[in-house]
Amino acid sequence: MLYGRISCMSRLFTSKYLVRLLIFSLLIGTVPVVTLGTLSFIRAKDSVQQKVNDSNMQLLQQTQMNVEQVLQLFENLMTQYVGTLLVREALQMSITARNFEMANELAMGLNKLQPFELGAKNVYLANHKYGWIISNQGYSNLDNSDMKGAVQSYFNAEAASYWTSVTHEPASGVRLIKKLPLNSPNTTGVIIGELPAYSLEKLVFNESADRETVILDSEYRLLTQPQSRVIQSSDELQHAIESIKQSDNPALGYLTFKTHNETIGVMYRSSDYNGWKYLSFSSVSDITKDSRSIGWYTLFVCLGVFLIIFILSWAGSKRLYSPIQRVLSFAVGEQSTDDHHKDELQLIGDHIHSLRNSQTELRDQLHKHSKQLEAFFIRRLLHGEIRPKETQERWAQFAYDTQPAQFGVMTVQIDNLENSRYSESDLDLLMFAINNIVSELIPATNRLEPVVMVNNQVTICRSSIVEGRDYGNDLYQYAERIQATIRELLHLKISVGISRPFMDINDASHAYKQSLEALTYRVRFGEQVILPFDSVLPDTRIAAAYPDWLEKELIEAVKMEERDKARDILKEFIQKVLVDYPRYYDFQMALTRLLIDLIREWQEAGETMTPLHVSGKPINEHLLELKTVEEIEEWIFHNVIDPMMAALHQRWESQNKKISERMLDMIHSKFESDLTLELCASRLNYHPNYIKTVFRKETGSNFSDYLSKYRLSVAKQWLVETEMKITEIAEKLQYHNSQNFIRYFRKMEGMTPGQYREKHR
Repeated sequence: MLYGRISCMSRLFTSKYLVRLLIFSLLIGTVPVVTLGTLSFIRAKDSVQQKVNDSNMQLLQQTQMNVEQVLQLFENLMTQYVGTLLVREALQMSITARNFEMANELAMGLNKLQPFELGAKNVYLANHKYGWIISNQGYSNLDNSDMKGAVQSYFNAEAASYWTSVTHEPASGVRLIKKLPLNSPNTTGVIIGELPAYSLEKLVFNESADRETVILDSEYRLLTQPQSRVIQSSDELQHAIESIKQSDNPALGYLTFKTHNETIGVMYRSSDYNGWKYLSFSSVSDITKDSRSIGWYTLFVCLGVFLIIFILSWAGSKRLYSPIQRVLSFAVGEQSTDDHHKDELQLIGDHIHSLRNSQTELRDQLHKHSKQLEAFFIRRLLHGEIRPKETQERWAQFAYDTQPAQFGVMTVQIDNLENSRYSESDLDLLMFAINNIVSELIPATNRLEPVVMVNNQVTICRSSIVEGRDYGNDLYQYAERIQATIRELLHLKISVGISRPFMDINDASHAYKQSLEALTYRVRFGEQVILPFDSVLPDTRIAAAYPDWLEKELIEAVKMEERDKARDILKEFIQKVLVDYPRYYDFQMALTRLLIDLIREWQEAGETMTPLHVSGKPINEHLLELKTVEEIEEWIFHNVIDPMMAALHQRWESQNKKISERMLDMIHSKFESDLTLELCASRLNYHPNYIKTVFRKETGSNFSDYLSKYRLSVAKQWLVETEMKITEIAEKLQYHNSQNFIRYFRKMEGMTPGQYREKHR
């Protein structure tokens, strides 16, 4: 009995659909519970945190009020004191031993400013003008007092009344400074009230072990010392101060930071009275102690609910699965055990689909072959390979409308793939996609089956005859819609050629040729155009004469290596031919003539190789592949003109180098003769101006300068190595006057030939 139950449960768990049903039921039941419990815990945690923060802020505000109450009381007492007639008179005179009574009265007044409740440490009254100071220690000269430096700094401060910390040691106390007389630009003295740090610490609420409060002045310096209950080191305190400085609101707020042991929360306020900062530190882990207990309670409740949901889900899933199990046994039988990777519904669905496929497979095959036969018929019709009688038979076979209609042929071509994301290998897929788009955009009642002809997509459109209606407009609208859709979906630029409307379907082949011819006129209109045959067909006027003058200017610019000028003339030539030769094939013949003349000039210049980089095709086939004026211009310039200029430049440089080398040889061998530029030109069979330019370009020096410098180098060698007289050297170097030689030598070397001989011997 037990074995049977175990076997039954194992079969149930091997059922994928049952397991999925059970998991789905568990998710429906547990996700809301877990979500609700999580949100409740987060809400409770945030509520506890907010209440603790509100409590700390109230305590911090109470601390601030207590401190500021004492400070304001102390300031009021000092203000009343310095406003008395005695103090005003004392500030206008010098106190000496004679008027000791006034000094005693002033000291008694200062003692009254230090009641026990305030905890004041000392009060100083100093007269900077007359150099005296009075405090609890009595009267003394300001120059001899320890307070001289402090009094001087307070006297020079800009503020008339302010609180400051005692800076000679950390957290030693604060001082209230007031310049005297009050509200007067002519300051003669100051009164200084000093409160020790322990008096401020008495006013701070630091009773709780998990919270402590510190006070900082307006410059973020410590006025009270932390009790090390929460803040364990000065680095932690400094980190909190830096965080407050960088916060968006340094005047009021709450922030947390992590230490080595725990997370600490900082509640801070800034005083409007004196700019002091009140900071309350508390341990976040202690605050969230109650929240953790709430979290554990929520977790246990969720686990209990999950157990109840699991039991209910198991019972319900098993009950819902039993009808599916019966259907599976009836529909599939024993085959269900063969496909372990599929669940029960998939197995049932596969067998139902197999039945439906077996019923429709034959019909789909017939429909597919019918579409292929229809496309084959359209291609033969466009090529003119079908007789009118066969056309009628196919028309009836494919159930076309036999009513009289107008027809038109639209041919779609892709303009360019260079600047697109496609390559030539994608062309077949692109034509297939374009064919499908055309099939969707033109209703089936208004067209025959669209087909792909080599690199063209061709559609025969049809429409019922309506009197007064121009069917060409309908064809143009179809073309616009196709062009816009392909640009949006495939990001391709296409052009569309449209034939004349015709009535007899047997004229489709002639109309197809018209659409192809219309597309050739993209050379005039550029890319992404719609070209109805009647609109682009030029008139039959006689073409103008061939622009020989532009061709000659172009050849001259190529020979002179004027690259920019050659490009401009080529562009002008193409535009001229485009205007004068309206028919596309006449335009092609003019461009072919230009290329032949350029190649002839190339060969007449002595080159045997063609400048065309591309090979394997005649020139006219290359031109036929170009579709726009820009492509034609770029192809001719890049493949013909550029290589010609480069080859001519290389040949010119090689020739010039030989000329300059021969001239140098003549100078080095004939320097003792009466050698001139004209003599060299006659021996080299070139014009003097030409060889003058070549020599200067290759050597960087004029002919005469180079000859003179070379003769000078020979003269220097003869002066050192031979006993020749200076007059003999001058005569051999073709100087008719030795003085001219001496002057030139002195100019170039800074000494006479005789001095040069003595120096170098």
